[in-house]
Amino acid sequence: MLKLIRIIRPVSAYFLLLWMITIILVSSTPNLPVLKIHTSKSEIRLDYFMHFCEYGFLAFMAYLAFAGRFFDVSLKKFSIITILLLIFAVADELHQKFIPGRTYNPRDLAGNFLGIFAAMVFSIIVFRRMSKTTSSNNF
Repeated sequence: MLKLIRIIRPVSAYFLLLWMITIILVSSTPNLPVLKIHTSKSEIRLDYFMHFCEYGFLAFMAYLAFAGRFFDVSLKKFSIITILLLIFAVADELHQKFIPGRTYNPRDLAGNFLGIFAAMVFSIIVFRRMSKTTSSNNF
């Protein structure tokens, strides 16, 4: 997995931009059906999990795009990226109030936030590992 991250890093800014455009286009599409799994006792909505994944990927690509050569990100930069991601998530969810057949859903927003924070933790762990292997390989 670490090799894959090294390969993706040079183009991560493009993935980030492409993914942001995809999120905006999909959330601007009117009357999207809600994906559900029906069980004998209840139904499980998959859109909350999808929000978690889409914003987790977005956040990881953002952290990766702005990471330094040795996969280092200062606390200030990390905080700014996180705040901007949270603002993007809120704006994305709020703008759906103006799209026919779409609504603002606080649970979707919670999925967005959880995805961002999960990616933040994942990024910290991966970047520390990458930083150690990258800096030790250069000496």
